[in-house]
Amino acid sequence: MFSHGDDMDVVRFCFALTACALFLTACEIPSGTSESKVEKVVESCEATAVPDRYIVRWKDGSYTRENADSREALIRDVIKPNDEQIEFAENDQLIRIEKPVVVQSSASYDPAPANWGQERTGAVDAWAKGITGEGIIVAVVDSGVDVNHPQLRAQMAVNSAEVINGIDDDKNGYIDDVIGWDFSSGSPYVNDGSGHGTHVAGIVAADHTKGTVKGVAPKAKILPLDFMGDDGYGTIGGGIEAMYYAAKRGAKVVNASWGGSRCSRALRTAIENLSKQGVLFISASGNGDEYGRGENLDLSPTYPAAFAVGLQISVGASSFTDTMEGFSNYSRKLVHLLAPGSDIFSTYPENSTRYQQGTSMATPFVAGAAALVWSHRPRATADQVREALLSSVDYGNFPVVTGGRLNITRAIEKIEALVPDEAP
Repeated sequence: MFSHGDDMDVVRFCFALTACALFLTACEIPSGTSESKVEKVVESCEATAVPDRYIVRWKDGSYTRENADSREALIRDVIKPNDEQIEFAENDQLIRIEKPVVVQSSASYDPAPANWGQERTGAVDAWAKGITGEGIIVAVVDSGVDVNHPQLRAQMAVNSAEVINGIDDDKNGYIDDVIGWDFSSGSPYVNDGSGHGTHVAGIVAADHTKGTVKGVAPKAKILPLDFMGDDGYGTIGGGIEAMYYAAKRGAKVVNASWGGSRCSRALRTAIENLSKQGVLFISASGNGDEYGRGENLDLSPTYPAAFAVGLQISVGASSFTDTMEGFSNYSRKLVHLLAPGSDIFSTYPENSTRYQQGTSMATPFVAGAAALVWSHRPRATADQVREALLSSVDYGNFPVVTGGRLNITRAIEKIEALVPDEAP
């Protein structure tokens, strides 16, 4: 995710946003007017605001991305003509992902065994019982996925209602979206310029029969949703659109190994809306400060991890020695559990594999675990799956809500207790 040296470095911003600033902004314009519906950008958020692009939240729960030369133009051309239908609008915000560091590049590097996290968390035990994640779609909202990687090619969630013919066959607003969508370019052709999303996808569901990476939920399907351009930049608006698309495509789980900003009210409400639709939102806690030192999110919040809303699960990183990684952000109120996040072996573009580390790698372990638990009890609610995951950890007195690290074996036992009878 967004860290010193690991896999992802998201622009850190908006820490100066205070309750006083919000109060002053709200008082500048009388409430109830069209002008009051467009939130002004506080000074600390100006550097990452996209000046001519806005996110509009409509009262029916939908979002649109609108282009306008200025705040005044947005009010004139979009807000006033649709005043009764619009809840609020805000400037879109940039997110930047750096290419991850390949930890195996050092000649002296001695990594942990490949697939150690799958062994440690009990995924191997689930596979032995025939629990593989079948029937569950996990949306990887990220930098894209190499959909032609041998261990991922057969793992993609195919939209059978669409064919590649230049026509929106299923009339969902996306033409030829047979396999995912690129929200940064508006294209059905997903690729991965950074390798980040491909690595994440492999942790979730790499095909065991086609290579050495052992996906946590090998029969789950990946929905690859790209909202990052080739330059490494994406926007909150693109991420929200991808999340909503995921829900419409039937994803039970959204993996968000990236970070945003408290500047975005829209991002928070979008996650809340996913929860209302019964979708689990799994987010990375973040990889610490500019020196790679993990931070307490109570004091230095990073988003979306620190929203802690609805069916969200925020994930920190544990090590091969079952300690919390020094780079991992933490919080006894906002970060729910740890999962393996160092020396993680997974798929990479151009038919390759690599070791990487970060909370970005820990997050898909939990997403994959959710797929295993849900596939074992398809009638379970999202709340029950979340409860099973969080109430079954290996306790280690870690500074997170549960105090523990992911344990899939116990989570499966818990869901069996919560949903004992699968008969209709």
